[in-house]
Amino acid sequence: MRGVVRAAVTLSLLLGSLVTTGLAPSAHAVGPTLGEVTISGLHNTYQRSAFARLSNALALQPGLIELDVWTTFSAWTVAHDQPFWNDNNCTSTSGAVNQGLRTCVDNIAAWHNANPGHKPLLIKLELKAGFQDDQGYGPDELDAVFRTRLGAAMYRPFDLMRGGAYATPDAAARANAWGEAEALRGRVILLVLKGTAENDSLPTDIEYARYLRANPSTAVGFPFVHNGVAGSDPRARYESTLRPWFVVFDGAATSFASLTAAQRAFYSGNRYLVVTTGAHAVAPALSQTSPTTQQAVDRLRLLGCYGASVASADWYAVPGWHLTVPRGC
Repeated sequence: MRGVVRAAVTLSLLLGSLVTTGLAPSAHAVGPTLGEVTISGLHNTYQRSAFARLSNALALQPGLIELDVWTTFSAWTVAHDQPFWNDNNCTSTSGAVNQGLRTCVDNIAAWHNANPGHKPLLIKLELKAGFQDDQGYGPDELDAVFRTRLGAAMYRPFDLMRGGAYATPDAAARANAWGEAEALRGRVILLVLKGTAENDSLPTDIEYARYLRANPSTAVGFPFVHNGVAGSDPRARYESTLRPWFVVFDGAATSFASLTAAQRAFYSGNRYLVVTTGAHAVAPALSQTSPTTQQAVDRLRLLGCYGASVASADWYAVPGWHLTVPRGC
């Protein structure tokens, strides 16, 4: 009898854990998973030349937005090409723009709370010059900015790993454990990218991946493979034990389109996420800023057919293209 009771308690705890985490017992979703769909992305969403307010961009419900962050002067400074002051469309409670990262995430959290059923939102966060961990601006402090504001809405690597059922994000992605895209409504996914101005002995991608490896159950974000579109596994640049902690890749849409079908299958077949930038430039080239809605939708579908996860562009004023389409064809 004691063994029966123990088994019943164990089963009860297991089912309770599944309810708490919102994860199904199987890695296989009923509908397409996040690794099996393609979504839209908006480049440099935080710039005032793109949108007067970050909330205006969020209201369009793109699949991905971008934030550029500098830590050079011991602050979370959000700006494009300089680290000295905030230059962005994030707004304080008084309506003032040019705010720091914490306020930008406050804006995202406010939008999330007002629209709890929104499509999964990916945030591509580029650390322009890397972390400054010795000054209190490292991976754990970045996580805290998002965790304290978005809490359980954050979809973390440990969620992909099904609470530890898979040893690494790579094992989970290859098992298609992302979860059904429709079931991930209301979730926010942080992608941490190495910066274009970075000249650090410990680059952002490696620093954040090591942090994730050391803190798999609590880390909030996914490390990006910068310039991650290649004919062979671009993670070969990393130490072998670090490679399985990368399942998100970044690269030019033209570079991705130029790969062979077999080379692109490395990404889509393993359900790795691939964020392709400059979607307009894929042949036949479209307007960088103002294609027609049909052209934008067709380009989204084309990159989806190629196997991209995100088609990112500067199409801020183009209506009707923020869709979720099948990945692959």
